[in-house]
Amino acid sequence: MSVPPTSDESSEPTHNWRFGALYFLSFAAIALPGIYLNLFLERRGVSKIQLGMLGAMGAWVGAFAPMFWGFVSDRIQRRKPPIIVMHWATAFLLPLIYVFGDRSFWWLALLYVAFIFFFRPAISLTDAWSLNHVERTGGDYGHVRMWGSFGFAAPLLASLFLLRGSSVSDASALLPVFIGFCAFRVLSGFFTMTMPDEPITGARPKMEWRALRPYLHPFALTFFFAAFAGSFLFNPYYTFFSIYLDQIGIADRYKGMFWVVAVVAESGLIAVSGAFLRRFGRVPLLVTGIAAMSARLFIYAATPSWQIVLVTQTLHAFTFGGFHVAAMQTIQRITPPAFRASGQTMYTSLMGVGGILGGMIGGIIAEEYGIPYLFRVLAIAAAGVSVLVMIGFTVFREDTPLAATADTENDG
Repeated sequence: MSVPPTSDESSEPTHNWRFGALYFLSFAAIALPGIYLNLFLERRGVSKIQLGMLGAMGAWVGAFAPMFWGFVSDRIQRRKPPIIVMHWATAFLLPLIYVFGDRSFWWLALLYVAFIFFFRPAISLTDAWSLNHVERTGGDYGHVRMWGSFGFAAPLLASLFLLRGSSVSDASALLPVFIGFCAFRVLSGFFTMTMPDEPITGARPKMEWRALRPYLHPFALTFFFAAFAGSFLFNPYYTFFSIYLDQIGIADRYKGMFWVVAVVAESGLIAVSGAFLRRFGRVPLLVTGIAAMSARLFIYAATPSWQIVLVTQTLHAFTFGGFHVAAMQTIQRITPPAFRASGQTMYTSLMGVGGILGGMIGGIIAEEYGIPYLFRVLAIAAAGVSVLVMIGFTVFREDTPLAATADTENDG
């Protein structure tokens, strides 16, 4: 998204680097528990069944917590205070999992659910905040968001050196993961305090769900179907890809490089996403993202050489990078300005529900028939979804600014 600043705000885009830095710090923290937390818990004696139970609990909380925090943010008409609270709360809770998580499974589950409640919604609120800033002051959302991808890759590269001597049975060897997460979260909280809060001026609108009537527009429903289906189809990739690498003979020390290649490709496309959106629009990027999912999963299902798998990881540029930017722009456009934090977090919740169902069904298929068969089934389904979504967007075009229409109705 590239938006020109208004005449009285021409100097404001200089704040964009602050949002880029916030994304870097946020995703640097996210990468650490995302890659290593389950490994730590397994080394602490948590069984695979218990890990599955924790994942299900976290997924349900992660699906609905964003809606709560989005509602809070819209009620107080501020983005900054909730983000600071979430960053510092997670910096407090994750060490409790390290210290007390081995006392009992249900004590661990309570800490884990509390952690997810504050952890999962932070990025969706940051997206709403940065999109509002870019829309108000000018700039390119893709140039800001790509720093999150750089932040995600940075600790993964560092872990190749910091954790290379870790014993496979020693949970305490992963202590640097907890220290790094807390450092990034505390720092990001303090950094957020220095950023412009940009409150919405004027009378605060009454929180009425009828303001979100644009979500019932056929174009919006097609978009939500695409978002749900994309999460449903691709969540099993995130769950099983590292196990898949094991099965094709990739050593543990090199697995991180496959994730880094994906993140670098994603960053490249996000960096030029403004030009892509101006040239092709949001809908082609959404459809291309789902079609690229199909191609990527078909290749994995064929269990090719590791070199081909590594190259295929570059499709992450479209399956996440392009899809995410186009989705963020779409939800921003169809949601009234006063409710955009709720809109972003409702989108995140929808993706969460899709991911829960995809993970559960994917796990059953993988257990019964194997991961390559699962990827083949998902690839066929993704091909069908891409055709349906393309037809839907062709029939139900976005002919009017939906959010603007909703604002007019509210004012009437």
